[in-house]
Amino acid sequence: MNIQQYQYILAVAELRHFETAANSCFVSQSTLSTMIRRFEEETGIKIFDRKTKPVSITNEGEKMIQQIRIILKEIDSLDNIIQELKGEMIGDLKIGIIPTIAPYLIPLFLHSFASTFPKVKIIIQEMTTENIIKSLHQRILDIGIAALPLEDKLLKEYHLFFESFLLFDSVNKNKGGETILTDEVNYSQLLLMEEGHCLKDQVEQICKLSNNQLKSNLNFEFKAGSIDSLIRFSKANKGITLLPYLSTLDLNTKDRKHIFPFRSSVPVRSVGLVVHQNFVKKQILDQLQKIIKKAIYPILPNQSNENLIKPF
Repeated sequence: MNIQQYQYILAVAELRHFETAANSCFVSQSTLSTMIRRFEEETGIKIFDRKTKPVSITNEGEKMIQQIRIILKEIDSLDNIIQELKGEMIGDLKIGIIPTIAPYLIPLFLHSFASTFPKVKIIIQEMTTENIIKSLHQRILDIGIAALPLEDKLLKEYHLFFESFLLFDSVNKNKGGETILTDEVNYSQLLLMEEGHCLKDQVEQICKLSNNQLKSNLNFEFKAGSIDSLIRFSKANKGITLLPYLSTLDLNTKDRKHIFPFRSSVPVRSVGLVVHQNFVKKQILDQLQKIIKKAIYPILPNQSNENLIKPF
């Protein structure tokens, strides 16, 4: 067994086609196929079912591929340690970020971060929290940006900032800016994100903390896939929703009339970085934290305010 065989196996696992995988590895199909078959013979385990189209992975193969990813990631980790010792940072950095943060946070830090590491190729992808955790476990992803805590023993979390929630009430207007208590909200008209988005869970937790039940008086149900859809649907159907602070900064003047900040106990979420416990790119992680905090702190309300409630 050797590293080349590992790389060929992962290429087929990703592309599900031997010829396409061979092209991506810059070898002939016969070479790639022979190396993988030799691996299967050496281990006595069949990785791929070649009779299916596209190529499928056997149950035993799934377990082998998961371990191969870890092995190759550990080899990459050794290279990263050598790079840091030499003061050189090169290669790919894969970052996953939840959709309710991505469009508002990425523009604030990406240019500065990319300029700090010009030889690093930064790949950013919007992902649900569940997929971020899964990808970090499999070592496919380097860094996740998500709402904390995740409470996963295999992962390390680094708090960046607290983001408050604001009420978007499409019924009341021309009074935007007036403060409101969480107990004063009519949650019977509340609209939420679809299942799989952590924002949905966070809003439901706010309702529980304010002793309100999510019993809708609406005769329809809509699960938004994005914050923009959530706002549009709320306006069209006279509903209400809770929005993270950053998502409200670019609202037009008309929409801002529907925004009501909370007073006293302000509901917030903790946003932070998440990495695998064996993550070794310490220099990159430290710089990413500093750059995001430098960009975000002047925009956000007081991060040490005792009136903030942190239920998540």
